[in-house]
Parts: sequence; C-alpha cells; structure tokens
Amino acid sequence: MAQPKVSILISFYNLAPYVDKTMETVLAQKTNFPFEVICADDGSSDDTVAKLRVWEEKYPDIVRIFVMDRDPNVKYEATARIRRMNAIRGRLFREAKGSYVCYLDGDDFYTDPYKLQKQADILDADTAHQYVACGHNGCYYWESTGKTKPIEKPIRACSLTAKEYWSFFYIHTNALMFRNLGLQGIDPYASGVPINDNLLTFQFLPYGGIYYLPDCMFNYRQVEDSTYHRRSPYQNYILNATMLYQQKRVTRGFFGSGLVRFVFEYEQLFRNRKDPQLAKEAQNYQENIRACHAGRVRRIVNYTNENALARLWCEIENPFWFFMTRVFRHFIWKPKVRALLEEARVKLEQQPAAE
Repeated sequence: MAQPKVSILISFYNLAPYVDKTMETVLAQKTNFPFEVICADDGSSDDTVAKLRVWEEKYPDIVRIFVMDRDPNVKYEATARIRRMNAIRGRLFREAKGSYVCYLDGDDFYTDPYKLQKQADILDADTAHQYVACGHNGCYYWESTGKTKPIEKPIRACSLTAKEYWSFFYIHTNALMFRNLGLQGIDPYASGVPINDNLLTFQFLPYGGIYYLPDCMFNYRQVEDSTYHRRSPYQNYILNATMLYQQKRVTRGFFGSGLVRFVFEYEQLFRNRKDPQLAKEAQNYQENIRACHAGRVRRIVNYTNENALARLWCEIENPFWFFMTRVFRHFIWKPKVRALLEEARVKLEQQPAAE
C-alpha cells in the first residue's frame, strides 16, 4: 500500500452489532488518495474482534487491528475508565502513518462518501498551517426510529482561531480531521490529560485554529446504556468543570476561553451546591478532582460537607469568576463570533417546530 494520507482511528468495545455498518461506511469513502483504517479493540467479550478480523482479511492493505488486554475482574469506571481510554487512543495515534488523523467510535458511522476528501482538501490548501484541524457537523441518530437531529447549531462555514473555538464551539471528535503532529515529533498527549472528546481536541489547539464545514457527514448513535447516558447530569457537569484545570497541563494560554466554555457547568453546580445529592454523586470523581487540584470544583460539589470558611470562600469566588467570564467573553468573541451565533439563532427560529 502507498503511504496513506489519512489514518482513521476507530475504538471498539463489545460493539459486534455495529462493526459492519461502521466499517462499510469508512471503507466506502471516495478519495483521490490512499487511507488506512486502524482499529483498537478494548478486550471485547462478544464477537467484535471476530467481525473485525473479517474486514482485516478482506482489506489487508488498508485495515489493521490490535486488541488490548483487559482484566475481566476489573470494573473500569470513572477515573479508571479515563486511564483506559488514554491508553487506547494514545496507541491509536502513535500507530498512525497518515498526514492527517480522524477518530471514530465503533458504533458511529459516516454518512457522506466524500467526507474525508472534503476535509483533506481544506487542510491541503492551508499551506501556511493556519488550521490544525478541519471539522464538520454531525447528527444524533436514534436507531429505533431512524430519526436524526443535527448536533451543532446551524453555524455557517467559517475559520476559527483556537481561542475562539475553545470559548464557544463544540465539534464532535468523530467529525474532526487533525494534522498528524506525531510526524513532526510532537506528542499532543504527552501531558497525560484524558484523551476524550473536548480534551482530545484541546491538545491540538496550541498548534492552530479550526476550519468548520456545516455539512452533516456522520451519525452519532444514541444508545441508552452508553457511558454518557449512565452518568447523571451532576456527574457530567463535574467532568466538564474539571477540564478547566486539566487544560492547564497542556497550556495556560486558554484560561479565559475555558472560563467562557464551561460557565454553564459552573453555574449549574453552584446553583445546586446545597443539594446533598450533588456531594453524593461527586464521590466517584474525588480522585480526579484532587489530581487536577480543582479547588473551586471541590468547594462547590462538597459544599454541604465543607467547613464554614470554605463555604464562605465558595460564596465569594464564584460570583467573581462569573463576572470575569463575562469580561473574557466580551474580548474573545468580538463581532465575528457574535455574528455567527446571531445568524445561527435566526436560522433556528426559522426552522419548523419538531414534531
């Protein structure tokens, strides 16, 4: 096989029913360049690996598979699961030979056969390397009904600086094509922070901005027993709020953008700080909170168990940081971002109401 331009990195764990759909849509991509598909199985106990081997045998010059050892007696939850994900995605990245890399979860799939070509064309044309990635919209997909819904607001095609992107936008990991910084001797995961969703993208941001395409080109399968749906709203707020501290291990240059990005999570947690259920649900994440030195998060989620001085400081610091968030938002967003958001708001209002 010729040197691949793009490496598609796919992670699987007990996803046998979805393997064929995922692989079919990836291998159906129409490109004027070669690409490779690297699959990592996290020690599945179903037929996932057997199904992947069939694709490997059918496309031996394109598909590569490796299987991670997994202790069946260990329950990988919370921090342990994050470490596991780091090991898998880190290895996938280091195995990639392409100039560009795309991540994909094993139960999701592409819906546009020209997805890779469209993104690669954008990055190829950017000879100054202004962009470290090209992203696009995707759709939530409910298999039981066949219905889909765009993930992002209807933002038009645009270029975003790294700070602009981090302050207000979310492009799903499966929708991004990154430059393979590993080929330049740069390991974006050397910081050790979690390689999942937001933080996976963040570790590339010190190296450039993002170009966004509004096309919906993949489906994000909604499964009720997925990790995200198993977590409570409080737990998801906590995980996102701690990212404000985790991002410092990559670079401190995005603190203001991080305040803006995660203000919703902090507002929700602070509003519910006196709810005993919040402290109870935070217990599984205490190790992560301590490791991140996330004092502000700790004081909020443990509010009912903190001493009087810690509670007083919590009451003082959070209104201050909410004020500073508004200041940072004013300077980061400028007319450009505000115009994008206003256009999206108008488009949403003009859309017919969902049935």
